[in-house]
Amino acid sequence: MTDRADDADVESGVDAETAVDGADAEPAVGDAMDDRLRAAPIGVVETTSDGVVVDANDAAATLLETDRAALRGTAIEESFPKSAAGTLREAFEGASPDPASFEEYYPLIERWLAVDVRVGDGALVYVRDRTPRKDVEQTTDRLDQQLDRVQRINALVATVLQQVIGASDRSDVARTVCERLGGTDLYRFAWVGDREFPRERLRLLAAAGEADDLRERIEESLGGEKRLPGQTAVASGETRLVEAIAEDDTVPRGVRRSAFGGGLQSCLAVPLAYQGTIYGVVTVYSAREDGFSEQERVGLETLGSVAGFAIKAGRQEDLLVADTVTEVTVEARDETLPFVAAAREADRTLSLDGAVPRGDGAVVCYLAADGPVGEFDEALADHEAVADVRQIRSDEESLVQATVVGETPVTALAAWGATVRGGEYGSELARLVAEVPADGDVRRAVEAVDAAVEETRLVAKEEATRTPEPAEAFRDGLGERLTDRQRTVLRTAHLSDYFASPRGSTSAEVAETLDIAGSTMLYHLRRAEQKLVEAFFETDATSKATDSSDES
Repeated sequence: MTDRADDADVESGVDAETAVDGADAEPAVGDAMDDRLRAAPIGVVETTSDGVVVDANDAAATLLETDRAALRGTAIEESFPKSAAGTLREAFEGASPDPASFEEYYPLIERWLAVDVRVGDGALVYVRDRTPRKDVEQTTDRLDQQLDRVQRINALVATVLQQVIGASDRSDVARTVCERLGGTDLYRFAWVGDREFPRERLRLLAAAGEADDLRERIEESLGGEKRLPGQTAVASGETRLVEAIAEDDTVPRGVRRSAFGGGLQSCLAVPLAYQGTIYGVVTVYSAREDGFSEQERVGLETLGSVAGFAIKAGRQEDLLVADTVTEVTVEARDETLPFVAAAREADRTLSLDGAVPRGDGAVVCYLAADGPVGEFDEALADHEAVADVRQIRSDEESLVQATVVGETPVTALAAWGATVRGGEYGSELARLVAEVPADGDVRRAVEAVDAAVEETRLVAKEEATRTPEPAEAFRDGLGERLTDRQRTVLRTAHLSDYFASPRGSTSAEVAETLDIAGSTMLYHLRRAEQKLVEAFFETDATSKATDSSDES
């Protein structure tokens, strides 16, 4: 008898050894079972030496989901439920049973049983239910596996994030994401789609993994009637999970068949988005039907946000360091645009003196007009694309500050990474001037505007070479010293007439415009002013340690 059986018998007050040793003769079929065995809390089945059941106690009958009378007189290997391994059958295959101790799962009764075969003149088979303990063990193992998987995925995502930040352009970002995610033991395939404005179209930019023909099937399906999960994610701006690709009729048939042939069962499509603009999508395939836990979704969505940021940052960096830029003039004809409606209300042409991206997708615009503009700010305030409006000056030369959100030409260009230099708004149309890198895709930038308005036209495109004039060199040098936050605060204060006398805006109003605390605004403004003065007087500011809080 094993220790487990002994422990159970001790707990129940029954000594299995005594019960076996106390049998003076081989029991005959129909003989009464020992009272101590019949009362035992564990299952006991008594057999002859050739495996015929003599009797069983109530506990055994309950565990085996039968009754004692049905067991008596039957061969134990026939009356006992069948397990996958069949260990009990093996124990009774010979002329006499062999001692055995094992745990097995019995599908017919959906239980794990611990079985001990004790041999004497006959045989005693002790049976105990191990299902609760096995459930706990399996749950623990499953949680351990999930934890290990999440930790490995987090490490993988962290590695990808580090490499994405250093990527030079969107193609580099796409290759990095695919190569690090696709073809691992965690994910079997990954592809990145680049968003083409304005029709929400995708083009496959990069792919990696073991499914040889899946890339071809995906490219074929991008122009088909049925949408891929990645296309749905771009259109909705939300993550799309397909738990069983082969059974999901919304997925194009060719992709389903190719995924099934490659052993891919589920996929997750995550938009590459930053500040409300979707630049593309990454779709990851798993060989498991439950291949994406909630923690994995969070990690991959973080990756999508960082990749979106990297794409936008790459465009802005190209513009900042480029020796040549492309200046484009775009005309947007849409009478519903907020500044067009305001110009019509005021019966004046509004000039866009400056536009400052606030960092959360909104853009603060400064509009000037010759002469008073009346109460047209009320018309702007009622427009859903305008977050707030404030008149800085209202006299012979009016100046209005307005923060725009949502889909407008200005926010579309800013989100795309272009720098809006100026423009005009009339009663029917808007004309904007923006800079994009010389090797940038002007058509795509124009289409970004076209996605936000009814009609867009490229009026002019001109390549410009930046000459290293002293003033330009001064600005470049100062730009390297200023943090992004300091530059934003300084430019917003300048455009708000904060430095004018009398002031057109107070520090509280500038802070409110940027949606930050007044003390925070003043801190960044003073640091920016200090660096501006140091640069002007050629003070060796670089010898001074920059406060780490500048980066906040």
